[in-house]
Amino acid sequence: MNNALKKEATDKVNLPWHGWLLGGVFLLYSVAAAYDHVMSFYQGESYYRASGMTEAQVVYFSSVPDWAVIGWTLSVWGGLFGAVALLFRHRFASVLFATSLVGGLVYILHVLVLSSGREAMGVLWLMPIVLAAITAALIFYCYRFIKSGVLR
Repeated sequence: MNNALKKEATDKVNLPWHGWLLGGVFLLYSVAAAYDHVMSFYQGESYYRASGMTEAQVVYFSSVPDWAVIGWTLSVWGGLFGAVALLFRHRFASVLFATSLVGGLVYILHVLVLSSGREAMGVLWLMPIVLAAITAALIFYCYRFIKSGVLR
């Protein structure tokens, strides 16, 4: 084995167990969110009703403005691709999670500040804030991994 290959093999830092755990859990959540996103576009109101939403919720979520839908889209797909990038040890994971966070904050602005989304979401109204906090933590988590050479 030549010296360059030996150095590269010893410089490789593995993803620690907690990186696999967090990346895997967030990937599973993100796959479910992506499914919800796709079904919301393809089936719309019938998907909402099949999910158990009330008529008021169906009306509310069917009338979300385009700019908030763009935020939701960035949040969902940024989180999914960020989790994949984390598991593949790619430094771009932090950028993807940041994109997800910005999209989530745009969606939160509409749902929780500028509209009656809190009432429409019922007991789940806090979920977007919790997910934004988790995503923010993942950005810093990835940044730490970049500094330590885990993400390249």
